[in-house]
Amino acid sequence: MKRLGFLILLCNVLLIPLTAVAQQRLILDAQFEYLDIKENAEFLRTEKYALLSEVQHRADWHSGYSIEPLAADQSLWGRIRVRNDVGGQERFDLIIANPSLDEVDIHVLDDKGRIRKALMMGAKRPLSARELNHRHFVSRLDMYPGEQLDVYFRIADSGPMVFSAELWRDESVIKTEQANMALIGMIGGALAILFCYYLITYVLLRSPVRFWFSLASLSFMLLFLNLEGILAQLIPGLSKYISVISTALAALVLFNAAKVSHLMLRGVPLYWRYASYVLSYLLFFSALVLNDYWKLIVAIGLAGATVALQFMLAWLFSNRRDGRPNRIYAIGWSCIALVALVQAGLYLSGIILDADLSLYMMLLVLFGVLLIALALEAHEQMKTLHRQQRQSDTINDLRRFYDLFRNSAEGLYTSTIDGRLITTNPAMCSLFGYDDEKQMLRECRTTAQFYANQQDRLKLVEDLREKGVVMGKEIRGVRRDGTEFWFSISVQLRNEHNEDFLFGTIFDITERKESNLSLEYMATHDPLTGVNNRREFERSLKAALEQANLNGEELTLLYMDLDQFKVVNDTCGHKAGDVLIKQLSKQLNDVVEGKGLLARLGGDEFGVLLQGDQASEDQAYLLANKLLNVLQQFRFVWENRIFTLGISIGLVPYDKHIHSSEQLLSMADSACYMAKEEGRNQIHAYSKEDEKIQRYETELHWVSLINQALQHDRFELFYQHYHPLHKLAGGHHYEILLRMRGDNDELVSPGFFLPAAERYNLTAQIDKWVIEHYFKWLAEHPQHKQELIKANINLSGHSLGDKELRLFVLNAFEKYAIPYHKVCFEITESVAIIKMDETLQFIKTFHQLGCQFALDDFGSGFSSYGYLKSLPVDFVKIDGSFVKDLLVDPVDMAMVRSIKEVAKAMGMQTVAEFVESKEIMIELGKIGVDYAQGYGVAKPADINAFSPLTISSTKTD
Repeated sequence: MKRLGFLILLCNVLLIPLTAVAQQRLILDAQFEYLDIKENAEFLRTEKYALLSEVQHRADWHSGYSIEPLAADQSLWGRIRVRNDVGGQERFDLIIANPSLDEVDIHVLDDKGRIRKALMMGAKRPLSARELNHRHFVSRLDMYPGEQLDVYFRIADSGPMVFSAELWRDESVIKTEQANMALIGMIGGALAILFCYYLITYVLLRSPVRFWFSLASLSFMLLFLNLEGILAQLIPGLSKYISVISTALAALVLFNAAKVSHLMLRGVPLYWRYASYVLSYLLFFSALVLNDYWKLIVAIGLAGATVALQFMLAWLFSNRRDGRPNRIYAIGWSCIALVALVQAGLYLSGIILDADLSLYMMLLVLFGVLLIALALEAHEQMKTLHRQQRQSDTINDLRRFYDLFRNSAEGLYTSTIDGRLITTNPAMCSLFGYDDEKQMLRECRTTAQFYANQQDRLKLVEDLREKGVVMGKEIRGVRRDGTEFWFSISVQLRNEHNEDFLFGTIFDITERKESNLSLEYMATHDPLTGVNNRREFERSLKAALEQANLNGEELTLLYMDLDQFKVVNDTCGHKAGDVLIKQLSKQLNDVVEGKGLLARLGGDEFGVLLQGDQASEDQAYLLANKLLNVLQQFRFVWENRIFTLGISIGLVPYDKHIHSSEQLLSMADSACYMAKEEGRNQIHAYSKEDEKIQRYETELHWVSLINQALQHDRFELFYQHYHPLHKLAGGHHYEILLRMRGDNDELVSPGFFLPAAERYNLTAQIDKWVIEHYFKWLAEHPQHKQELIKANINLSGHSLGDKELRLFVLNAFEKYAIPYHKVCFEITESVAIIKMDETLQFIKTFHQLGCQFALDDFGSGFSSYGYLKSLPVDFVKIDGSFVKDLLVDPVDMAMVRSIKEVAKAMGMQTVAEFVESKEIMIELGKIGVDYAQGYGVAKPADINAFSPLTISSTKTD
């Protein structure tokens, strides 16, 4: 075994010199200046951080290498042996050129295997780690005559293994580097000059294409300097991100170049523009998310596609009338595309051009950029020539037009947009009462003198600015002697020499206008105040809404209701009220005129329609406040009496959910109502989120449904049985209930619509409907009427004070022959207490005739027991809140007992509501309550399907 180990050791010792002998050696003689050592070096892929001592004696070194990217845990080693045969001491420079390589280590060993120099460089390492402050990775080899050195270099990078490794004689390196730096400076300087020139000319001329070309020049300059490693030299911290910066700058160059193309070329479809931008965006984002290898592959692909696209657009969408700028532009892109194609092909093949040859290729790219700049200048020059030609043509047209209108039978004139009269013809002079054109031009300082109402001219100018032409507009004018007449004007707005001019035609239409004016005025204006009437206002509002829906213009509606106007009418009579409205309308119109449309919508209601800029939130509030101030300062004097008024204003801005003028008026009315509710004499802006407005609109909806139900008999009568607890029922005893058919024909309980009915004084009409229809039903069912013991009918508190209702009920009893003793009216405790006098009067009237009365919801009001002495009722209905939890709440039990005892002491019978089970009914019987009502007895049912109370009907469902 010892002999076998010795033999193995001996073989290893013999193999070491054999491996060294196999290594290629470069002889550096006196003629040597430059050599690409990749052709003479050996390469080896190893673990990423393999030691020099580990790779020295590996037997798998080989010439040449693959450009495929290294794995994450790999490094590429290269080695070469050089010998100095120059004849004297010399300095040579080893240069590994690719500024983006992550790690570059260089080890120099002498002929005895001792390490003479070790450098740890790379883009991911500080610039100070380099032997020279150079854009590439340089190692100096100082060699004595006949000296032999072994050079090992290690490269670690995530991108393709594309780099150059060169050995230079030091004097040659200096000369070549000086020439290269001069070229780099020339190219960078040219791009910087382009950037500065086009940025300055953009500031002066405001031409967008110049701005984007200046940015393209700047970003291309930065890209070029970054690729050459110059930026990393100037800003050491950038070396870590050199590949990311290069990709991002390339994306920026192509994006700016695309903007230049789209501004220079004519008729480029939108989808091609978007394609250019998307390619640039993808290239930019690839710099942030991809590794170096895929970043390079994707960057080359996207950049190539973008360059190809711009090249295609430059040839396809040139100006056919004068395509010279576009042809030059296309040639420039051809140069850039050619160089990009060659460079990309060589790079992906693993070939890096010599530094000087690469810079010459960059000069060709610069030539392409300069051609594009030349094309841009030619393009701008062509635009200027075309603009000048159009101006010249316009001036000639103006001269021909001037010659024509001097001899026209109609009044023709030319003026500036601000009203300065420039030319006129004899017919125009005669129309306005001037002797000749000189007199008219001398005395007319402005065309505003022609208009009786200055707002007409302002509106005309506004329409001209918007549409460019106005045809047949009828306007009231003023002659030289002050007399008024009507004329029809057609005007065209044109721009000459960067100034707007008005070319107008005028003819007299006084006779026709005066014959139609009175009829039109009466149809559209309020005869008392002279402002627009409701019909005209609604027509204008509808048209404004259509315009807002089509063009998105702003629109705001003000709805105004005078406060205290009725006081003047009632105190001084309607004549005084008419005088007041007339005076006030004039003051309101003085504020609104020129800003919006004022109309009288009713007796003391006005509306203001605002459009355009005047309809903005700030302007609308400002106008509303001015109107509020007018009312606060207004004093009306009549027969030595002074009156002050207030006004409530509802403000509604338009939004896309408003579809009709009726809806907008309803919303404005709601906002005005809330202004009154909040104290009057103020402004309230409509908001869907305003709970008060939501409640108000809900109430209005119920009011509408109630009115429809009253008009079309959409109410229905229900009943619910009473069950006697201490005697057998000898007939029918029930309470009449009410239901309403809703929008979707569903049944609606009174709890939903009665609050709105009470608020808007509709309860008396509802009570009349119930009494009328129930009495009629009883008359149509005589057998039921004969078996009826008692029918309880609810009356609202508002009805008790209505004398007409009292007469109506009396007539109904007589009309349908209903016995008085068969009817018991139920009144609510809280309302009876508030309207004590009216309640007592009503009870007295019908008590004498034989009707009975029940006090509903007893126990829920204030001081119930004290007021019970004052109300001569026959039944006390115990509030259901005490009944439903009777079996589990001792307090409720005590309250029920207390109410029963008090009622019994006063000779009144008791009825328990909300009896929901037999157990509660049994307990109520034990307490001594007389009647039970609730689901435990019977559920409410339609009176047309009446069925008598049976034992089964009292069971709980």
